[in-house]
Amino acid sequence: MTKSSNIIVCLLSAITLCGCEANRIAKTGFISDYTRLEAQSDTSYQYLPDDSVLSKYDKFIVEPVKVYFHEGSEAKKEKISRDDVSKMKRYMEHAISKVIWSHYEVVQNPGPNVAILRTAITDLKKSEILQNVMPPTKLIGTGLGGVSLEAELIDSVTGKQIGAIIESQIGDRLSFDGLNEWGDAKNIMDDWATRLQNRLDRAHGYQ
Repeated sequence: MTKSSNIIVCLLSAITLCGCEANRIAKTGFISDYTRLEAQSDTSYQYLPDDSVLSKYDKFIVEPVKVYFHEGSEAKKEKISRDDVSKMKRYMEHAISKVIWSHYEVVQNPGPNVAILRTAITDLKKSEILQNVMPPTKLIGTGLGGVSLEAELIDSVTGKQIGAIIESQIGDRLSFDGLNEWGDAKNIMDDWATRLQNRLDRAHGYQ
């Protein structure tokens, strides 16, 4: 086998291994009910309400983002500093706040048409900048950062779960976000916030 063939085989093997690693998703016990979740992929489980249900809620109690690192998480393996965890927690809270404040009201007390938004970061992985600079390792994604999260909407009066999601994502091999140690993670958080806004806005007729 030629040297170039060996390189191709190694790259393909690494891509396969990276894909398997990304497919692992854990349940931490943070959300109130996992039984309604349906698998969208190996890394995404969702229970999404109909627009007719979601449109009833135009006020939100936004709980502070929690950190629930599961056993075996990259965050625990890498021993991410408390300072970095706090920064990413604040970043997620800011992304969510922008969504809610865009068209909706943030309130403190339960009541009619009020939903509680609960979110937890369950894993964090830094981007490996040096690996993302090198084309071979950038291609196979070994240096990509990522985030896992659990979130749910709860009716503030009945306590009934309105919707829920568990997801684990890694960065995009074709983007430049991985050139900052938290660039991939922040981009994923922004994407989640955008998807939340799109879903809320569609249900309330803003789209």
